Amino acid sequence: MSDLDALISRLTTAGVVRVYKFGSVPASPSYPYAVVSPAYGAPTVRTLDGSGKPIGRFTVQFFGRLIDGLVDAAAKAFVAFDGVELSELDGDPVAWQELSTPPYRDPDTAGVLDITHTYRF
Repeated sequence: MSDLDALISRLTTAGVVRVYKFGSVPASPSYPYAVVSPAYGAPTVRTLDGSGKPIGRFTVQFFGRLIDGLVDAAAKAFVAFDGVELSELDGDPVAWQELSTPPYRDPDTAGVLDITHTYRF
């Protein structure tokens, strides 16, 4: 199982009903749903030669038509990931939320709401 598949499994176990890998959302999805994507970060510590170990990072985007389902899915993700050891990944890293956007209604998608979380580990 890939790291991305492991993160999706964790989110599904947390109670988010529809979770998709980036690029795998159906053409007409049911709402709400979440999309998990890898998001690679630059090293936080570099040596004098500029090298360093990149941090792990991933994003979870939530989409919905109603605020309640959207916020509920985002809250479940926060509990599943923030400050939690990701035992499915090599080295059992601990994930920390970096960012959570407020709900945003996109006028170009017939009013679909979205929230984005980023986590690092």
